[in-house]
Amino acid sequence: MNTCILASFNCLWDEIEASIKSDLAGEAADFIGEYSLLKRTDKSLVLLCDLKDFQAFINFIHKPAVQEIYKTMGVTLKFYSMTLMER
Repeated sequence: MNTCILASFNCLWDEIEASIKSDLAGEAADFIGEYSLLKRTDKSLVLLCDLKDFQAFINFIHKPAVQEIYKTMGVTLKFYSMTLMER
């Protein structure tokens, strides 16, 4: 499923970027395929991705260790599904 994740954060861009790339190279690689990570503003980003298993993603982000990291970095997430619009 093509997915857009909008996130805001309170840490530095380099910190959030490194954290996301580490997750996507590790456990999250099981349920997230190709992706693009874009810096939107100094405190927000867009992650466009092929989300293969939404429930696995939800389980991952609700792990206590991940929640602690999100709390420390001030991360909030919004999820949007995307569908192709033919013209």
